[in-house]
Amino acid sequence: MITTKSIHICDLIFRFALISIIIVALGYLDFITGEISLDILYMLCIIVATWFTNTYIGLICVVEVIFVKVAADYYDNIRVGSHLYEWNTINYIVFYLVTCLLIGKLKSLLTK
Repeated sequence: MITTKSIHICDLIFRFALISIIIVALGYLDFITGEISLDILYMLCIIVATWFTNTYIGLICVVEVIFVKVAADYYDNIRVGSHLYEWNTINYIVFYLVTCLLIGKLKSLLTK
């Protein structure tokens, strides 16, 4: 027997899987484009994931985005600003985490 709780969990899993596929596709597109920044698309993906699921899945998506972005930059052999590579990664982590937490808080305040 399928309950509403299991439908909700299945819906969350489906949304998470869909967002993960989109993140991987963005990472591949980021790899192909080279030094053209796709940060706004990564940010949009995190915002949508956090808004339509919850903050925890949004945080998992932040981790996925960081891994995909760092891997795309690493395998693309970006030479410009390579001495600031670690600093840029830390900035991305902070930027994406703050955005995810703010969107989660905004959604919780608007649904009260």
